[in-house]
Amino acid sequence: MKVLTLYRVLVKKMVTIKATAKWIENVRSVVDNSRTHSIVCDLPKEKGGDDTGPTALELAVMALADCALTIYSDVAKNSKIELTNLEVVVEAEKAPDAPKITGVTIKVNVSGKARQALLEAIWRRTEANCPVVAIFKDPIPVKVELNTETVQ
Repeated sequence: MKVLTLYRVLVKKMVTIKATAKWIENVRSVVDNSRTHSIVCDLPKEKGGDDTGPTALELAVMALADCALTIYSDVAKNSKIELTNLEVVVEAEKAPDAPKITGVTIKVNVSGKARQALLEAIWRRTEANCPVVAIFKDPIPVKVELNTETVQ
């Protein structure tokens, strides 16, 4: 199934992707994808954590790199183009004390048994169909439901 077709099918069915983060101690948490995968997130020691895992912001940047790589390789496979190397490096810029990223550069290093124009076309299709690239380029509205309980 082609990536664009798969994306249209997912949009029509309104699939819910669920992640749950649970506080462990200090600023360490475990976040899972409600299937069978989880990862520890933490802050670096200089920010008050124990550095036992990536920060949530680092995880978002990692997700961007992996999504771009996954979609690129899938588009290449569906186009019957054999890749010999693929690496995606994402560099996110952020001021040391700022909470937000101010810029992102995606570096795609690819070689394959195809003309350069085809490898570039695969990137254009990747960029158009990668859901994490879309989140970074055109943020979606976020609704927050805060449930609180005071413990005595």
